[in-house]
Amino acid sequence: MEYVLITGASSGIGKKFAEEYAARQNNLILVSRSEKKLKAVTDSLRGTYNIKVRTIAQDLSLPDSAEKVFDFCDRENLAVGTLVNNAGFGLDGAFDSLPLEELEKMIVLHNLTLVKLTWLFLPEMKRRNQGDIINLSSVLAFQGVPYNAVYAATKTFVLTFSESIREELRHSGIRVFALCPGLTETEIFKKTGINPHRTLMPVGPPEPVVRSAIKSLNKNKSYSVPGFINKILIHGGRLLPRTAMLKLGMILGRREKSTIKRSE
Repeated sequence: MEYVLITGASSGIGKKFAEEYAARQNNLILVSRSEKKLKAVTDSLRGTYNIKVRTIAQDLSLPDSAEKVFDFCDRENLAVGTLVNNAGFGLDGAFDSLPLEELEKMIVLHNLTLVKLTWLFLPEMKRRNQGDIINLSSVLAFQGVPYNAVYAATKTFVLTFSESIREELRHSGIRVFALCPGLTETEIFKKTGINPHRTLMPVGPPEPVVRSAIKSLNKNKSYSVPGFINKILIHGGRLLPRTAMLKLGMILGRREKSTIKRSE
């Protein structure tokens, strides 16, 4: 029996991934910092879809967190057929105004933990000659973004890493896919007090983002940018000088105050 493992599964895009895979009758392993929120999501999914759901309350911004998640699955004999590396959080503000410890946590969560989870679960997928890996990147992966410098850089890493190992695994039966959404209406906005409908970038609900991701994965695409306007911004931006795109990023990324946007 195989499971879909989803990180950051108690809210936002991660929660929608859990609901979408549950609706397709997949058993789930849900990982999040908040045990209380995990229980609420688990109870709802079990009651609605009659599937097996296991949970791991774990802060994935800690350097040894990936090993703890893998050890739990190994100890419980839980075979992971699909890995969704979704957990993340945002930091808005001038680089030198943000807490260094928070920047370090972001790099660990978005990059180190994602790489470790992929490395740890990949051998079993290769042994079975099948598996799916979905890594959450961003539209910000395609350019530098002032006032979101580290966030954009970590998402560029995710996209490049995903494309690279996808090519390595081309003949293995394992599909690797990077999801690059634009601004998505989740609890992140509620926590920062930012009105998503007053931003300069288009903001969409998480449901079509997740459905688009699974559809693109099943078409064996390497990445996707959901949303017509987001596609125009990304592909049109390739025709402009990088300096022009940085100035555009300055307009889109700047905030009056530094803010920390955490997902569970």
